[in-house]
Amino acid sequence: MAIVLTSLAARAGTLEDMDLRRNVEMAIRGSAPTANLHLKVEVVDGVVIPEGIVHDLLQADAVVENAGSIKGVRAIERSKMRFESEAPPDAAIAGRIIRTISEVAHLATSSIRVDVRGGVVTLEGSISRASYRAELRKLCGATEGVTDVVDRLVSADAPDKAIQRSLDGVFGARVQPPFPGRVEALVSGGAVVLSGRVPRLRDRDAALRTAWSIDGVRLVVDDLRIEPTSHVSVVRP
Repeated sequence: MAIVLTSLAARAGTLEDMDLRRNVEMAIRGSAPTANLHLKVEVVDGVVIPEGIVHDLLQADAVVENAGSIKGVRAIERSKMRFESEAPPDAAIAGRIIRTISEVAHLATSSIRVDVRGGVVTLEGSISRASYRAELRKLCGATEGVTDVVDRLVSADAPDKAIQRSLDGVFGARVQPPFPGRVEALVSGGAVVLSGRVPRLRDRDAALRTAWSIDGVRLVVDDLRIEPTSHVSVVRP
């Protein structure tokens, strides 16, 4: 089924917003996880507002990922995306997530507490590898009724020197291929500060996820600027 995207041109205040809207529509339409959606897309001052029904949190995340890949997008407002089925009781959601975690060997050994309120899952406790965070979000996001995931997990301890080496291995000036833009990553006491510039919202989100995926990181401070290297142009099919 082809995606139907209704434009709210009357509320898109600038020509650049209208160009961004077209590019976001193309990105959503061209991605397999989101190609069957029926969404309205509005862009106001570089903020993308998708409206309509999505299957689950994973599909909502895919919409955000696709929109964030477009240069010129400053932020994405998720509040108007609705989930297609009525959510089960919070206790049932928590039970399903706990059972799923227990069936994954490398997660079952972690000490993870699951709390669900109004469909929002909060994960607390400890995990042996910080890289498990992304897997846990996907696991929760594929569970019916989950509308968001709050990650309060703590990974294994690591000294700042080890964390800095990992950061330099992603953001360092000599890394090939280089991380998009120019990102400086510094750690002190387990707290990572990311500064500099990236060309897309998706790149900023990737930088944050990368920092959180490193063992020993306790805090990530986002001082990144989103600065497209060129003016917005319409992507033609």
